[in-house]
Amino acid sequence: MGKLDKEQEARMAGMAYALGIAEKKGIDGLRKELQMRGALRVGLLIDNDRLDKAFEILATTLYGNIMTTALSALADSEGFGEKRLRRFKEAYDYKSMCLVSLDQYAEHFVTFEDMAIDLKKRYNIDMNAEMIASNQEVIDKGRRVLPNVIKLLEHENQHEAADVLREHLHEAVAVW
Repeated sequence: MGKLDKEQEARMAGMAYALGIAEKKGIDGLRKELQMRGALRVGLLIDNDRLDKAFEILATTLYGNIMTTALSALADSEGFGEKRLRRFKEAYDYKSMCLVSLDQYAEHFVTFEDMAIDLKKRYNIDMNAEMIASNQEVIDKGRRVLPNVIKLLEHENQHEAADVLREHLHEAVAVW
């Protein structure tokens, strides 16, 4: 056999990488890895540890930038002093934790979409809930359990059980 060209070498390396993931995490783990890398357009040269570190750095940077801008705007436009700025920061941090916290069904207590809809209803501030919901779906893909269980029950013609779970999901959102 002749020497492999670079494209063929890259394909072989990709296959070996996929085999390793399938052996460790199974086919579902490989599927999740492919979805995540495809959605983020991240190649194989970046391993998961480096990717996790990059996410951490990005999240920390975004938080710092958004918080700095918000605090500066509140101080300049609304005259917020140290006490009110600190209260705002605490409230923002609390809401942020609510967004990432999950209940016993691995569902969010509140989502970005919930907050956007609430802002529209209560204050007529349009945050484009549809776009925000699609972003949330990308973030949560494969992680949210209850909608996936409902789909499975529907597929298995267990409509009554699916309806019970769907009602639970709507009640949980309504409580917020």
